[in-house]
Amino acid sequence: MRAFRSKRGFSPVIGSLILMLIAVASGVLVYAYVMGWLGGATQTPGGQLGELQFDSIYATASDDIIKIYVRNTGGKDLTLSDGVYVQGTRFTNATAFSTTSLTVGSLAYLQIDTTGTVDLTQNYHYEVTVTCTDGTKASQSVEAK
Repeated sequence: MRAFRSKRGFSPVIGSLILMLIAVASGVLVYAYVMGWLGGATQTPGGQLGELQFDSIYATASDDIIKIYVRNTGGKDLTLSDGVYVQGTRFTNATAFSTTSLTVGSLAYLQIDTTGTVDLTQNYHYEVTVTCTDGTKASQSVEAK
C-alpha cells in the first residue's frame, strides 16, 4: 500500500492547463475544417455566376404572343441563347431581341410568337424559360390574358 502513496501524478494546475490546451487545439482544428468546407461550398467553379431575373412577363392569348423583359442580376456578362422555351418547347423565332448580350445590370426585351406550336389559352399558366450560352437560365410561370 505504501508504494501507491509515494507516487504522485500531475498537479491539479498542470492537469487543468493540459486539458485547456487540448480543448483550444480541438476548437482550432474544427474551425479550420468548417471554414475550409464552407469556403469550398460557396465558391463557383468558373468564378462569378450569371443570374437572370424576369422584370416583366406578359402573355396574350388572342395573338399567341409572350413579351418578356429579363435582367442580368449576376456578377458577369451574359449572352442570351437563340432559343426561349415555353412549356418545354424551344422557340427560335423570337420576333424581337433587343440585344443578345447582357452586361451586368442590363435589361433585354424578348417577344415570342407561339402560334401553331403552343396556342395560348386565356387563364392558363405557361412555364417560360430563358437560357444563356453559359447555361444560366431563368424560369417563370405566366398566365395568358
